[in-house]
Amino acid sequence: MENSKFFLIVNLIAGQGRCKEIFPEVQKELDRYGIDYDLHYTNEPEEATDVARMGIESGFTHIVAVGGDGTVNEVANGVVGSNAALAVIPAGTGNDFIRMTGIPFDHRQAVKLLAQEHERLIDLGRVGTERYFVNGLGIGIDAQVARDVLKMQRMRGAPAYLYAAIKEVFRFRAFSVKLKGSDWTEEKSCISLGFSNGKYCGGGFKLAPLAEIDDGKIDIAAIGDFPKLERLIRLPQARKGEHLKLSRVSYHQDVKVNVSSDVKLIAHIDGEPYKLPKDEFSVTVAPKALRVLVP
Repeated sequence: MENSKFFLIVNLIAGQGRCKEIFPEVQKELDRYGIDYDLHYTNEPEEATDVARMGIESGFTHIVAVGGDGTVNEVANGVVGSNAALAVIPAGTGNDFIRMTGIPFDHRQAVKLLAQEHERLIDLGRVGTERYFVNGLGIGIDAQVARDVLKMQRMRGAPAYLYAAIKEVFRFRAFSVKLKGSDWTEEKSCISLGFSNGKYCGGGFKLAPLAEIDDGKIDIAAIGDFPKLERLIRLPQARKGEHLKLSRVSYHQDVKVNVSSDVKLIAHIDGEPYKLPKDEFSVTVAPKALRVLVP
């Protein structure tokens, strides 16, 4: 730890303000373990990526994302390709990435990992040549829910997501998509299309139950359309990871898949709304691309 330099990138509004509440405790724990650090508070979307790169150029060996999955995504995009390691102190609402790494949900225990400095190499997913994801890229109903929640002013947190999800179950229209993998092709009408590095998304939905973050593959789960009332029944199955047995669900593991559609697709990347690069794009795996502090 003598030569380690920690740079914290802090998103105080993460978790509907939870980060702002717990961060004084995080600082106390950092002091208790004698961890020397500098920090930056983010103010704009995607700011954390540039700040992470500047931190690495300044000689910091560990870039610490303090926030939710969106913050982790931005910081990871700044760290990938460097010799620095990513650390995470979770303070979001979903915190899906840490479910796959063993990083504790408790922020005090997460700080302890900084002192231990145990690392693991993990894969990343990549959309085209532009953007990496640590956890997943989602297209369809879950992306629309994320957008609906952003527009809400009076409702927050889990109730907002539940309200938006139920509303979209009844009004979301399926979309057609063409997929081309290494040795397979598929044309499908979907309500959800996920490209996953980790098993979980949406605050614990097990949409890619076979995924591992260091297997060198992307998991592709395509959920076909169901009658509206049946959609309500299938949602709990998707949460538990029991949807793969359904005939209208297809599942692939591959290193690369090309995606095209005649309609405009809406997407999220690691839980944040994301504008896809074009009507046709590729999703690939970047194997062992990121060093992460884990237990």
